[in-house]
Amino acid sequence: MLFEDLADFTRNSKYLPDLAPDVAFLIKPDFFYGNFSKPEPNDMRDKVVKLYQPRQTRSGHLMLSAAALGHENELARYYTSVVQAAAKHRKQLREQSHYFWMRPVLLSRGEVQLTFPWYDSYPESAGLLKSLLDPMPEGLINTDMDQGWRFGAYATADKVYFLQGGETGKPHTAVHTDRARLQQAATLALARTQQVLEALVKQVGQDYWRFRPDVPKW
Repeated sequence: MLFEDLADFTRNSKYLPDLAPDVAFLIKPDFFYGNFSKPEPNDMRDKVVKLYQPRQTRSGHLMLSAAALGHENELARYYTSVVQAAAKHRKQLREQSHYFWMRPVLLSRGEVQLTFPWYDSYPESAGLLKSLLDPMPEGLINTDMDQGWRFGAYATADKVYFLQGGETGKPHTAVHTDRARLQQAATLALARTQQVLEALVKQVGQDYWRFRPDVPKW
């Protein structure tokens, strides 16, 4: 069951004045070249290649577009190391898409408040950001559900409410913030992410993030 009613969103919702969206690139420490389907003992330890690690600030394994902007070459070096590792160990990159995952996040005071665990590409990230810019006076502007995860965003004239929950039907995150400021932050995050991806596609040589449909598929 999806979140739908305003009452669902306002109940026990915490006001976060600085809540803002961004897009995070998922950074992995190494490249696994063994067989995921039939791993041998110690494969996860022995059949790995260390990947280049960007020097920009990260939150765990996430690098925000805000940190990547202006330092796209560092992020490009990471992705180039993925491409090189795949080529060296004869792995098809279309089967290694998890090394290029990116997803939207909502942050407050530098901490991630909401994640989107089943989102992994630019179209999904951009779709979430664009939904926050929906001009409707009031109503449900985004809702999704996948593998037990549920999410909803409801806008009023001056606030946007977010809910995230699991299979139980009870939300584990309920927050809201000011709509005008959130929309401004979403506009900036979208433009910033597009700028970073333009640089990555140019430097890495292929569109591994599904950024531009006119770029040849890999």
